[in-house]
Amino acid sequence: MSYFFLSFIPAAWITFVIHAIFLTGLVGVIVGGFASKIPFISAYGTIIKAVAGILFVLGLFAEGYNFASKEWIAEAKKLEEKVRLAEEKSKEVNTQIKTVYVDRIKIVKQKQEVIKERIKEVEKIIDAKCEVAPEVISILNEAAKTPAKAERK
Repeated sequence: MSYFFLSFIPAAWITFVIHAIFLTGLVGVIVGGFASKIPFISAYGTIIKAVAGILFVLGLFAEGYNFASKEWIAEAKKLEEKVRLAEEKSKEVNTQIKTVYVDRIKIVKQKQEVIKERIKEVEKIIDAKCEVAPEVISILNEAAKTPAKAERK
């Protein structure tokens, strides 16, 4: 949630502030180093050098963070594009799979209708003893098989 307030500030300004902190720290360390050598302002030079050193380290860290975050954002955009393309491709493939599935269901239903008609024709062969004729067994075995490969296409 701490980044909420930063969302109102343009990215160019944030980059500018980071550069300014880094350069201020760098210049401050150099000026503080020279000022600490001058006898009558050496105490101020040491203070300047200490504060500038902290600014330099913070600026250096912020520069690295800013550089890395730009790369990660670019990488995230590339990955988002890949995901979008994969989703589009999966929609196309799902449509093809659905079509094949519907076609297979039609083939199975057609096969069921043919088997039902053949059973009705052979039903007259079954005698009163309830013996099952070999034709009925072959029809039932044929009904249990998956549709032929030629019918699948």
